[in-house]
Amino acid sequence: MFYDTKLEILDNTNFTPVMSMMVDVQPYRKSFSFEDGYILETTYRAFIPLESLWQSTCYVRISEDVFIILDMKDWSDYMELYLYRCKPDFGLEEEE
Repeated sequence: MFYDTKLEILDNTNFTPVMSMMVDVQPYRKSFSFEDGYILETTYRAFIPLESLWQSTCYVRISEDVFIILDMKDWSDYMELYLYRCKPDFGLEEEE
């Protein structure tokens, strides 16, 4: 694997980076269907080293894009994350 992409783990409340790591990111398509008729398409999957300190967070940033983690799988020496890209202004709305 090529750990050549910087991934930032984001804090769930204010979306600030709490940790960053180098990961392998690949284009990927997988659909997740929900009972109420919503279907989400993952667009990427990221492979992270298993020994990295992983926190139970749902959001990550790669470059300028914010992703929500729809699924995670543990393998022998790495973890696979299935990523769904959030809308471009996600987490940037100002509170009034």
